[in-house]
Amino acid sequence: MIKKLLFRFLVLSVGLFVMNGVYKFFFYEKDLREFSPEILEVWKQQQKNEILYFAESSNMNVRDTDVVKKSISELTDDLLPQFRIGAVNKPATHAGIYKEWIKNMRHPYPSAIVVTLNVRSFGADWRYSELESALQSGVVLLKPYPALANRFLMALNAFDNKPAALREQEMLKEWEEVRFDFPFKVPYPTVRLWDNAMANGSFTKPDGSWDMDKITLACHYVKSYAFQIKPDNPRVKDFDEIVAFCQKNNIRLVLNLLAENTEYAQQYVGKELVLIMRYNRNFLVKRYGQKKGVTVVDNLELLNGLDFSDQNWTTEHYGYDGRMKIAQNLSKALLKIRSCVALGSPEIP
Repeated sequence: MIKKLLFRFLVLSVGLFVMNGVYKFFFYEKDLREFSPEILEVWKQQQKNEILYFAESSNMNVRDTDVVKKSISELTDDLLPQFRIGAVNKPATHAGIYKEWIKNMRHPYPSAIVVTLNVRSFGADWRYSELESALQSGVVLLKPYPALANRFLMALNAFDNKPAALREQEMLKEWEEVRFDFPFKVPYPTVRLWDNAMANGSFTKPDGSWDMDKITLACHYVKSYAFQIKPDNPRVKDFDEIVAFCQKNNIRLVLNLLAENTEYAQQYVGKELVLIMRYNRNFLVKRYGQKKGVTVVDNLELLNGLDFSDQNWTTEHYGYDGRMKIAQNLSKALLKIRSCVALGSPEIP
């Protein structure tokens, strides 16, 4: 009886092995093109560049009025002719997706990678975004399981595929229940109470009526930035994995901490919100800037309000001047790394 079971198990194992091989040879790349095209772009960029730049829409968004419409990575590449920099972008992407792309890079690995460090991506409105299911579906095929098993997981929707309504409930619950614990005073203990206060006539027009445009923007600033990054934040865990992978494989890691509109945050909400933005920036710089082989480029307060393309919303979209300022900061960091050790060095200082 035991021998029969072992024989059946062996036959099944061999059959699955063969089926997995057939799938990988004939169908896997086709599925990657359909469901995970970014990893194909990663491999393509690896073939011709020594530095890869991973980003969400901040890298590729330009103004219609921009004379020069190059991305941050392209401007950085222009400033550093001694390097070859290629980019992989996808709107709304965050560290949980970047880490899958990075772990699936092919040998030989790039000498360095740049990953956008977007403070806003740590907050509830991004973590519970309705776009999350689509993002997660794009990396199912990259999980560390047999390719055929990953394809079955995708077919069965066996990944983080929560309905948008459920994600919204989780976001609202966090805004309602999580209380601030900053080492400085803030006017309200939760996002919900702060948002309610701003929504209740915080701006008025000369005739005394509520200025809904300003009120809406103020509320959005609160919901986008009034949160406290702690070690148990899922994005922190994602970046920890990226750091560990780069250290293990001797890849220089540069975290490009994006500029936020602190000028408008103070104008529409107040200095306390700017203090929170700085607190979260300091947390990230301290946590990752002291890691071996990691450089954090701090652009948080680099730009003024008019450098931002979206004047009535909170995004990391910049006009040409803003993109160039960030590219200049990033290029200085990459040059500093080069001056310490050749990018191709087998050891990270």
